[in-house]
Amino acid sequence: MRLSFLALIPFVFYTFRLLAFVKDTYLPSFFVFDHEILQKLSQEAIAETEGASSPNALFESLHSKLKATYGNYISEYNYNDWMFNNAGGAMGQMIILHASFTEYLIIFGSAVGTEGHTGHHLADDYFVILSGVQTASYSNQTVASQYKPGDKHHLPYGYAKQYSLTSGGFALELAQGYIPTMLIFGFADSIFSTTDPFNLGRQIYFTAKSMLKNTLIGKI
Repeated sequence: MRLSFLALIPFVFYTFRLLAFVKDTYLPSFFVFDHEILQKLSQEAIAETEGASSPNALFESLHSKLKATYGNYISEYNYNDWMFNNAGGAMGQMIILHASFTEYLIIFGSAVGTEGHTGHHLADDYFVILSGVQTASYSNQTVASQYKPGDKHHLPYGYAKQYSLTSGGFALELAQGYIPTMLIFGFADSIFSTTDPFNLGRQIYFTAKSMLKNTLIGKI
């Protein structure tokens, strides 16, 4: 039994090496989003809605810009589609703007503030801060990095951080990589911690709905 377990180590190692190679060489051909363009659109929406009494004006402005740029790849914006998201010990709110097998784009944040573990993911993750302040650090980083509205925070493929968002902090989040592998992390807290089947059902429904829609228009 011990020898069988040890024999798996090289297999697991080379499997992850292969996945990383495919992610860098093959998967980008399926990507439609550019994190630099997303940051630019976010900065424009932030500037245009400065002084608004709530972040809703910012979200609507940003959605209009995303829709004009990416067309049918962006879902319609409906306030009833917001849902809770519990992952890595952090609780927040999110709305899914795009989900496919290689990318997702969401607005994520918290009206009351949140803190938790990012998780290790087989994807690159980009957070463009829309409001509030995000802090983040690696395990060996004793002074946190700070990100303010308009800033972009990149969590590289395979890495993890501790992060926090201040009250009223929201971000446009783009993930590019093996998206189905991220869903385990995204759903686990709702199953084993909060035991919230209603919210879990909403997460599964909106994720599957967007993935199916995008698959039907040729977006993997």
